[in-house]
Amino acid sequence: MTDNIDQSNPVATPAARIELVDMALRQTVMSFCAPLWWESARRVVVRSGTMCVIRTPQAIIGITNDHVLTSYEKHKRETTDVFCQLGSAPFDPSANVIERSKRWDLATFSIPALTLEHWGHRIYEAISWPPPPIAIGEHVVFGGWPEDRRTVAPGLFPATMTTDFVTLRQQPHGSSPEHVSFHFDPSQVRWLPNVEVPLPVDATLSGISGGPCFRIAASENRIELAGVIYEGDYSRGVVWARHLSLISASGQISLIPV
Repeated sequence: MTDNIDQSNPVATPAARIELVDMALRQTVMSFCAPLWWESARRVVVRSGTMCVIRTPQAIIGITNDHVLTSYEKHKRETTDVFCQLGSAPFDPSANVIERSKRWDLATFSIPALTLEHWGHRIYEAISWPPPPIAIGEHVVFGGWPEDRRTVAPGLFPATMTTDFVTLRQQPHGSSPEHVSFHFDPSQVRWLPNVEVPLPVDATLSGISGGPCFRIAASENRIELAGVIYEGDYSRGVVWARHLSLISASGQISLIPV
């Protein structure tokens, strides 16, 4: 189902209340996705992306980009002892692929019970699926887990990897049957939980691929997962996303725009 926006908080000023509601909204979006990351020899994080997990009327499906899966497969072939996690749980993308599309840069996955038990994030519950494409004029909150905000514990065999969630709230600047684009001012970027630490000027946004795009239905006090990021350019201030109308309730990916 779509998720309600929590607007309850006794604060002194309208501006402070708006700020608090906005951050709560971004935290809700953050809870519905997780970093998909893999390491080599249990000590070096090689690469990462972002994945959402949704429960449609037919299945539980993980969604990220085909280029994230391709990168994982390349490193698994070339690097010793590659081990992948979704959030805090073990996950093998290659063994759980439902379908992939190089054309749309999308990939869907089944999610094992062990991963769901330990990944540490929320499943987005969709009563109906697929959602309609994101349109110009809609308000959208989106984000992902960039490598620029990643911290790995010190030592030969680090036990933990932490990363901040980078999030933006925008109206689309372009929308077509194939994708939706967002232009942004870097000063509008928010990051969780370390809100006081800005992104570096040379940030690449690598790692946000697969991040969710939620349309805001303010009149209904809810948000709806409707897109997934496939590319971002921080220096140009632009993010591109695919409409999730391309993905069926069983995880199949359409050959043509829906």
